[in-house]
Amino acid sequence: MKNEKSNVVPFPRLKERLLERGLESISQKEYKEAAALLRQARTLDREDADVGTALMIALYQSGDYEGAKEQGRQMLHEGIGNYFEVMDLFLMILVQLGEHEEIVRTISALLEEKEAPLEKLDHYEKLLAFSEKRVQLPKPELDPDQKGQKLFESDDLQEQILRVSRLVHENIRPYIGEIRGFIRNPDEHPFIQTLLINVLKEQGISDTFEIQKLNRHDTVNPAELLPIFETQLYNLLITRLSRDVEQKNPTLYAHIKTMVDRHFFLLYPFEPEPLDTGLWTAAYYSMGLKIYGQDECNEKIAMYYSVNPEELADAVRYLESLEEISLPNL
Repeated sequence: MKNEKSNVVPFPRLKERLLERGLESISQKEYKEAAALLRQARTLDREDADVGTALMIALYQSGDYEGAKEQGRQMLHEGIGNYFEVMDLFLMILVQLGEHEEIVRTISALLEEKEAPLEKLDHYEKLLAFSEKRVQLPKPELDPDQKGQKLFESDDLQEQILRVSRLVHENIRPYIGEIRGFIRNPDEHPFIQTLLINVLKEQGISDTFEIQKLNRHDTVNPAELLPIFETQLYNLLITRLSRDVEQKNPTLYAHIKTMVDRHFFLLYPFEPEPLDTGLWTAAYYSMGLKIYGQDECNEKIAMYYSVNPEELADAVRYLESLEEISLPNL
């Protein structure tokens, strides 16, 4: 009986099987199940970078931002995985949580070390500037509604964002005229225009409104609009990107999906034109690879998706123009 303990053999390749099942669950958007599987895998080997990164993504996608943040913090502290891939995910989660003070501390330390890749410096510096501005913003006071009060008392973009966020809980009828003028003015920020259109939709406003933004023009009824992330093009695009990118590189897919979400939010109620799923899948894939300095793959991507290389180049340039305005006040 003294050798009984030595006869207990763990399941072969258990960690690998848990990782495979976890990645499969991520691809099927079953993020909570994926997180449970990947947690088990991590108990077997907490230094496995693939397991750690996949767990971080599963937690983020399931809405457990605090869990994803702590996972990222541990990986950075213990030097697990590609440092800058993990750092980018970690910063994305901090943005989602609105923890701008920690973003400022993290990026400031990163820049002081002077180890960041050159291709990432611009991104880090812009995010640092954005978060510094958010940290400096005064906390808004919730004033009681006043009859005849203007919707926007300031042209400051951050103050406008805070004002619209409070508008969700108010009766917007007194502000309809001002909202109408704002969303038909092509010089206003498209981010605020989308926020206002969403408020109109959420409050069931069924009037018709003229919209001009990003060189596009239309007349719409907000109550009849599909939600931003339920349009046919968006869903086809995300499905195809998930199929082509997510299983091969979950981190890259997370970056691309975040970019797609930003752009569709900015454009709403419009979408990228032409409504060609293959073209925009290729363009976003190409944009994602550029994050990693791999911008020489455009011809291969164009061939894979059967799109014209010149049309792909135009589409990428269009996405780059959207990236310049994706974050307010940058």
